[in-house]
Parts: sequence; C-alpha cells; structure tokens
Amino acid sequence: MPNKKNPYASSGQKVIGLYALFLFTGRSYSLPRLAELFECSKQTILRMVEQIEMNHRLELDTWFEGGRKWYRARPLPARPNVTLSVSDLQQLLLCRDMVWRMFPAALRARLGETIEKTAVLLPDYEERGAALDSVTHSQPKGMVDYSQHQEMLDALLRAIRERRVCEIRYRAPERAKVRQLRVAPYRFIVFREGFYARCRLASALAGSDPAGDRTLAVHRMREVSVTEERFEPIKEDGGLDEEAFGLAREASFRVVVDFIPKAAAYVRERVWSGDQEIRELPGGGVTLAFTATSRPEVLAWVLSFGGEATLRAPADLREELVARLRVMTEAHRV
Repeated sequence: MPNKKNPYASSGQKVIGLYALFLFTGRSYSLPRLAELFECSKQTILRMVEQIEMNHRLELDTWFEGGRKWYRARPLPARPNVTLSVSDLQQLLLCRDMVWRMFPAALRARLGETIEKTAVLLPDYEERGAALDSVTHSQPKGMVDYSQHQEMLDALLRAIRERRVCEIRYRAPERAKVRQLRVAPYRFIVFREGFYARCRLASALAGSDPAGDRTLAVHRMREVSVTEERFEPIKEDGGLDEEAFGLAREASFRVVVDFIPKAAAYVRERVWSGDQEIRELPGGGVTLAFTATSRPEVLAWVLSFGGEATLRAPADLREELVARLRVMTEAHRV
C-alpha cells in the first residue's frame, strides 16, 4: 500500500483546514490546487468537501472552468461573532511597525486608521488604549524615501488585486533614458528597506515562461497607469528557489563561505537560504553553504564582512571577487 503524501496530518485535521480555507479566504480553488495544498489525492479532497457540506453547514459553489473543477464558499447569511484579543492586535502593530518608516505619510495614516478600527473587535473596550500602544521602533539603514510614490503604490496594489496590466515609465540605473514597459504585476517584494514589484511582461503572458518576468524597484518608477486589460493568475516558476539568497531571480548556484569566530555568531543566528548548511570549524569559526540567485548580491554581501569572510565557491565568483578587491585597493591607495 503506498504511503500517504502527508502521513503526519490526520483526516480530521485536513477537513478542519479545508473548512477554514474556504470560510476565511473567500477565494476560489481548483481541485488540483486543493490536492496540492493539502498534499493528498483529488479523491480525498472530494470526500472532504462532501463531509464539509453534510456536517459543517458550509455551502459551496462548484463549477468547471478550463477543464478543472472549482470551489468557493458562499457568503454566510450572518457574519460570525468574531473578537480579537489584545495580543492579536499587538501582533498586527508589530508587523506594521517593522515596515512603518518605509511607507509614504498618507499610507502610514491609512494603515494606522485601519488597525485602530479593528480595536472595536476587542471584547473589553477598556483595553483599547493599551492595545494600540506601540512598543516597536524600526531602525532603518539606507531607507528609500517613498513620499512621492503614494499614487504608484496605490496603482500597483490595485493592479495586483484586480490582475490588470500596467504601463510603467521606468528608469533603470544602468540606462540613461526612461523607458516604457507594459507589464502584469503579480507580487510585492520588500527587500532591504525597499519596495519591489514582481511583474511579467505583457508580451509573455500568452505562455508560462518566467524569462519574461522582471523585478522592478518602485522608487525607480516615474509613472504607473493601470489599463483595462486583465490577465490570468500568474504561477511563478516552480524551478526557482523562492527561499534562495538574492532579490534577482536568476539561475541558482551554490555558495560556500568561511567565517572567522567574530562573525560566526551573526551567521548562525540567521537563515540565508532554505537549504543552508552550517559546519563548525576548529577555533569557533563556521563554514556556510547556501543557494543564491544573484552573483552581484553575493559579492556585495561577502565584501560587507571585510576580512571576516572568505569566499570558497563558486570558483569563478571568487576570481571576480579578487579582481574587485584589486580595484578597491588601487582606489584607496594614498
């Protein structure tokens, strides 16, 4: 008898998880997608759906589209009686405060008002004041000023939510002139105190080749116009390691770096890629092996450690690093 795809989740746990997914997200899911999410067969999903409809009083709409069966929960006739705890609200504040300084003033105000409105869900109104007290301070380094990009952020959020193609005037640092791009933005990325939009070129929407994808810095956009043209949901390339080191999504490669004891604690405390390996060295140092997708970012990162890090692999990147160090040495000669 073949092993279950997920032997550690009971059938009851999966039914509860499926019920919560339908109830709280309000989204449509295809049968293959549900089987993928719950790591089980399509037949198991069908049995779980039948159990939910019979025993949990949640009505589902079903239909066929694109050769697949789809499911979505019908709106409840009455909203559930939901409350938030002080701890829940403070966790929302923590998430807000971690990126608070990056937002333009208008967006900060809107976000603050939204969180304040959730305070009405506290069971004890007397706790509202204490629950909204922020205890987090963000200490940014090299933060981008987004005060002039409020309209662009709003337009991109709308385009991603409604899956609309955008026309973007963009000034890349390596180009002398602003160029016009027609893209389908499908994800926001926060990286080193900066906002980026992951987009697929409109000309590449007909296929599924991620070579038509671009990561565009919001602060380099000069204008964003949302068009009436819509696009189908974009599935990112499963061959790319989303947990790899680097913002640029290029071909992945393995990196090996040695660190002296002074930097070892810093390296041990962080996750550099989902498949990283850390090996202890005699004397207290460590060797870190991880997957990356951007050569320039790895070079800059290793250089940031000064003499505390030694790049071992890949060999060609090590040679590039040595050449870069020669240039730096010449530039700093007195």
